[in-house]
Amino acid sequence: MHYPFLLESPSGLTVEVNSNGSIRRMDHRDIMLNLFLGTEMEGGPANLYLRRHGEGVEAHPLLGPCSSAAVRCDRQGLSAVGVWQGIRFSVSLVLAESAPAWFWHVGLENVGDGTATLDLIHTQDLALAHYGAVRLNEYYVSQYLDHTPLSHPQKGWVLASRQNQSMGERNPWCLIGSLGQGVGYATDALQVFGLACRAGRQPLALLEGLPGRRQQHEHAMAAIQDAPLRLGPGERAERGFFGWYEADHPEATSAADLALVERALALSEAMPVRTPAAGHRSLPAPSLFATAPLLDALDLSETEITELFGQDLRELEHDEGLPLSFFAGQRCHVALKAKEQRVLRPHGQILRTGGRLTPDEAGLTSTVWMAGTFHSMVTQGHVSINRLLSTTHGYLGHFRAHGQRLFVRLGGR
Repeated sequence: MHYPFLLESPSGLTVEVNSNGSIRRMDHRDIMLNLFLGTEMEGGPANLYLRRHGEGVEAHPLLGPCSSAAVRCDRQGLSAVGVWQGIRFSVSLVLAESAPAWFWHVGLENVGDGTATLDLIHTQDLALAHYGAVRLNEYYVSQYLDHTPLSHPQKGWVLASRQNQSMGERNPWCLIGSLGQGVGYATDALQVFGLACRAGRQPLALLEGLPGRRQQHEHAMAAIQDAPLRLGPGERAERGFFGWYEADHPEATSAADLALVERALALSEAMPVRTPAAGHRSLPAPSLFATAPLLDALDLSETEITELFGQDLRELEHDEGLPLSFFAGQRCHVALKAKEQRVLRPHGQILRTGGRLTPDEAGLTSTVWMAGTFHSMVTQGHVSINRLLSTTHGYLGHFRAHGQRLFVRLGGR
């Protein structure tokens, strides 16, 4: 079997799946639904998380390189099975045939000795734009998405997202909700992951749950939290999520769109499916780029700052007595770890070849971030480099041409 595996529906919906079950790409004809291409090494933002409640909350991704699931793809869809902390889980992705809709079915069985309190969180990054527009600037198309939480009388919170930027004189739109009952939601990845992930900590929402507030920042994400359930030893339960896509939604989202929840749930694919036990399943080897913890750097003390940068410090920035940033010498600006973990946009330096004050067609610029890199090269010559490997996030980036401009994307979560 060759990966990414392509799942197709007569409705025009297609999904590319990596060998570890992560979603590489979702499309409906000329519109790309997801925002970032999932990779074999890092997976993708779209995922399902199983949470177990006890003295604290622990979470486990059901897809991707950090999952314990064995994966199988065939014409019926994606299926994955695994065990985590005494809970046997099965995941199935099914595409509807008669409508552009998809369903995540999750089976849970308690194979342990004690009662378990569990819930699920589903995250889906969204673009709803042409592939070229998405890959040119993901954050730009993300800023044009409008997210509207709607309350369904039986299914709880569902999220409707509309691309307000015209795509071929159309406004793509989608609806994502729970097959059980949505009790929480988020509309931006910042709400899900928070800033602590930069230091290698667990995503904020996996520990505290989704905030139930609309935020429209720069990384559109429809996240739904399902209602908790208790499973005694040997007990089973079926849960899941659904998505519905409209190629054109001329009007703004309103409560009238809740009728599409009924249409989605009326489809035969909305019924729980039994994951087949037979057949070959792949258990991908975990990638160190995804599983290895980040180096937890130490904060510099006042004495160490003086030893490294001298006493000629200007424009010192503090927060509750903790140093954040300062200028040193003639051309040095220092942003410390504490500030990087507080600001929305990461710090970096722009490096440029040449000595001219204005842009040069033959120049090379590189923006070096504290947690990744982005390269933009402008050249009149031919470049035969196919790909580069980032040592910060292990993200393979490919050159793509736009006239004489070539880009390679590295890292950048």
